[in-house]
Amino acid sequence: MSGSRYSNGGGAHQRDLRTQLFAPPPQRGHSQTPPSRTASPYDKAPPPPNAKYNESYLSSLESQNNDELDSMSSKVRLLKDLGVKMGGEINKSMKLNDEITNSMEKGKVTLKKTWGKMIIMSERAGITWRMWLTVFAMVGLWFFWVWLF
Repeated sequence: MSGSRYSNGGGAHQRDLRTQLFAPPPQRGHSQTPPSRTASPYDKAPPPPNAKYNESYLSSLESQNNDELDSMSSKVRLLKDLGVKMGGEINKSMKLNDEITNSMEKGKVTLKKTWGKMIIMSERAGITWRMWLTVFAMVGLWFFWVWLF
């Protein structure tokens, strides 16, 4: 049991080896440079600390900001124009829909009056409306037959 990894004899030594695996590497010399890593080609390198408040750096940031602001304002202007055009089209379609509804109502009233007059005419003539409907159906079939041939 003395060779067991849980025994008192070798446990501390093994624990020291495991902690050394995860410990940071020892510093060589006095340089404080972090370990190099592979950087993404899309990452921009941060400006050096002494140029952080440099006038040219600040003016380049401001020009980038102005460019972004101009592009955003043009996009907002395009969206506004699109919204105005959509509103105009919606108003036109609503007006057209109202006109179609009004003409359908007028047609409905006209058909109802015509039907009523036809029934009154058929009662006065002594022929029922079913007979008139049969006559109109025969004439319609005859026109259809002529149209086919």
